[in-house]
Amino acid sequence: MPPEFAELQTPWIRSQLIEWLVRLSDRGWQEENWVSRDPGNSGLDEALDFFDDSGVLDGPSGRLGFVLVDEDEVAAMQALNLALDRAISAPSSSDAEIIQTPAWNDVVDAARGALVAMGEEIR
Repeated sequence: MPPEFAELQTPWIRSQLIEWLVRLSDRGWQEENWVSRDPGNSGLDEALDFFDDSGVLDGPSGRLGFVLVDEDEVAAMQALNLALDRAISAPSSSDAEIIQTPAWNDVVDAARGALVAMGEEIR
């Protein structure tokens, strides 16, 4: 039986994950916070650093019981990982260029799917 949220070993990382997913699923937030930033100060890099540090994208199965509660959440993280990899592998010079590519739509959709898998309402 998968662990419940209250049984997770690192529930605070799950809370941070949900906040990053909310941001990745919200183009308005991205436009306001990433596009308008100084090009030398990447907000997207902050998101990518969180995902790298938490391990939820590189090895989501290993995060079961720590951050994720079931295989649906693991699958959602795998989908987000694929979408992010595609979006950031295209040559670009700024966050604005990345989030305005067609591939970024898949990131937004995958983040929304992850929120649904985690039982969160899309804001």
